[in-house]
Amino acid sequence: IRGRIRRIRILIIGRANAGKTTVLQKVCGTTDKPEVFDASGNKVLGPFAVDRGLHDINNATVFKSNPGFIFHDSRGFEAGGAQELDDVKAFISARSDSRELEDQLHVIWYCIPLDDDRPFTRAEISFFSECGTGSVPVIVIFTKFDAMDDRAFAELTELDKSTDEARVQAPGHAVMMFERDLRGMLYEMKYPPKNHVLLRDMNHPQATCQELVNCTASAIDNKVLKLSFISMQRSNLALCMEIAMNEIG
Repeated sequence: IRGRIRRIRILIIGRANAGKTTVLQKVCGTTDKPEVFDASGNKVLGPFAVDRGLHDINNATVFKSNPGFIFHDSRGFEAGGAQELDDVKAFISARSDSRELEDQLHVIWYCIPLDDDRPFTRAEISFFSECGTGSVPVIVIFTKFDAMDDRAFAELTELDKSTDEARVQAPGHAVMMFERDLRGMLYEMKYPPKNHVLLRDMNHPQATCQELVNCTASAIDNKVLKLSFISMQRSNLALCMEIAMNEIG
């Protein structure tokens, strides 16, 4: 399988402050900056120039720790303008026309930070209302979910919980608040995601993106592609085997 599909191609969308780079580093098991290559395979940015705003959605972002993942970044999409959305649509369409499975787009990760009072901006509303992705699954990654703990704590204290009780219950209450206030809004749009994950405390060294990996594996329908994706999860071979057994049966 690895011989047939050597690359997993993922489009990552989200605002500049959405924690995208951290997510990719966790998935690839590294703290290093990535390298960026143009469509011809030429290196276009040094490892520390990635965040300077120079970008092209067709460029490939690669981490040396796990070069099997090819990431495409729709930087600038936070503007929510028609041109940015058209660029994303054109990229998805062009990749879907590729004859080789390896050259196609396999997954879309859409990062939405929850440390903002308005998690759904015009960019998110436009994408999920207007951008059908065909057979490419979309996973929404709600980053900085720990930021909701403060709001949950405040709501619990208003419900007459003691400070200690509110502090202990805040993380669980934050999940309830997400389900109550945000989940329905997302899944009621014309082109909802296939699934979502809630990521908290990703700045901690021990934090992982295993939930995202599992969710993505479940969302991929093509069995060859699914096993190829799973096989690239080098950090947890036992879990990879478990996912493979569950998914492929």
